Amino acid sequence: MKKLISLLMCLLLATAVTSQAALSPMYEVFLASYADGDGDRQGDLQGLRAKLDYIASLGVKSIWLMPIHPSPSYHKYDVTDYQGIDTSYGSLADFEALVIAAKQRGISLILDLVINHSSNHHPWFIKAVEGLKTGIPNPYQDYYLFNQTSGHAVPGISGWYYEGHFGAHMPELNLDNELLRQEIAGIIGFWLSQGAAGFRLDAATHYYEDNTSKNIAFLSWLNRQIKAINPEAFIIAEAWKDETTILSLYESGIDSLFNFPLSGASGSLMTNFRNKQGAAIAARADRWQGQILSRNSRGIDAPFLSNHDMGRSAGYLLYKSQAIKQAAALYLTMPGIPAIYYGEEIGMSGSGRDENKRLPMLWVEDESLNCLPPAGADQKQRLKESVRIQEEDPDSVLNFYRHLGRLRNLCPELENGFAEAVDTGEISIAAWKVTDFDKSVLVFHNLSGDSISLEQKTGQLLGGWDPAGRGIPSQSGDVLSLPPYSGCIIR
Repeated sequence: MKKLISLLMCLLLATAVTSQAALSPMYEVFLASYADGDGDRQGDLQGLRAKLDYIASLGVKSIWLMPIHPSPSYHKYDVTDYQGIDTSYGSLADFEALVIAAKQRGISLILDLVINHSSNHHPWFIKAVEGLKTGIPNPYQDYYLFNQTSGHAVPGISGWYYEGHFGAHMPELNLDNELLRQEIAGIIGFWLSQGAAGFRLDAATHYYEDNTSKNIAFLSWLNRQIKAINPEAFIIAEAWKDETTILSLYESGIDSLFNFPLSGASGSLMTNFRNKQGAAIAARADRWQGQILSRNSRGIDAPFLSNHDMGRSAGYLLYKSQAIKQAAALYLTMPGIPAIYYGEEIGMSGSGRDENKRLPMLWVEDESLNCLPPAGADQKQRLKESVRIQEEDPDSVLNFYRHLGRLRNLCPELENGFAEAVDTGEISIAAWKVTDFDKSVLVFHNLSGDSISLEQKTGQLLGGWDPAGRGIPSQSGDVLSLPPYSGCIIR
């Protein structure tokens, strides 16, 4: 029965395949902290363009840019102009140059689309408040969720309030308003015309404050708008919720959602990793993908370790190089589109307040030559081994990530294929087979401190990894030998 289900799933995937360019792995960038291109120690689009060869060396196929639009905040999740570029980041011309340079390296750009709320400095909100003050109705008053009972007090007007889940500076947008939806459609069309390859949807469960059915309906509308302009555009949503909610949102038809239940210090990946429960990791990957595909035949998982809202993974991995490498190997060889948060590939630190999680990329050890930290940061970067140092060390975390990126690029099956857990009889072995049409790869991870030999018909050993310095896997006939903590991919 298991084989029959697998065959049906493969056929389902075959009928759903598109010509969408490879997007895996994805690389998340907070531009202000990444790379400076004009000498003011603030990251910008020119600086990012200058680092594209570095990003390409990680095997990255897409870059998710956190918001780049004009905004009064350091993080820019309160937008004042959805069709502009914040002047601290550059210009539209800089964005166009970045698109061209990235495309030359086979890299697509994914933009953060923040439409759950705007800034309270957005012209829409300012005009809406003016209408309330004068008593002269205007269309913008219905762009937001005003009321006369509770919420954030409208400045200068007694008895009027507005909704703002993330604070008074981020008034919630009324996504039922047809004129606002036309504005959103225009924003989407504008950025797709500028060369964006898709969007990361911020705060998708807050569109209708945890009303899952209404959130699904809005995501479906958004998906239709985007795909009508570019059928190959990629849509990935943030839903920092439980498994049931995330899986339900796949019914909207969007391409992907971040796998929050897997991620973080207490997620399923780290829990099983610490307990050396490799078989449980594989079983969960198998089950999760099956559940996604049962709701959306084009759905793609997006595993990750941490992001801009979470403590960095090096911290909960206790800054141990072996553990950082093993965790990287696990999520970067999972089916779907794994997302790397900038700095994870060198083992950067950051926890506590959000500014600490967005510290400057450590290009060189002299901090004065990197970007300035966000103004509210109250932690220093613990990592001392900069990119410059790690590039010269063949055993560095950076070169380990590069090795994994090259290896993953040899296996397009991992992005688009159907995954099945492989039962090796060893609970410490995480093993899965991923099939795309008539091609398959087998992934093995030994999470134990013991060498393990598996009698298994395999195939061509594409490459392995050795986080502990105990040797890479090898084959002899039908026997696969896995040294402690090692792993490999076989076609």
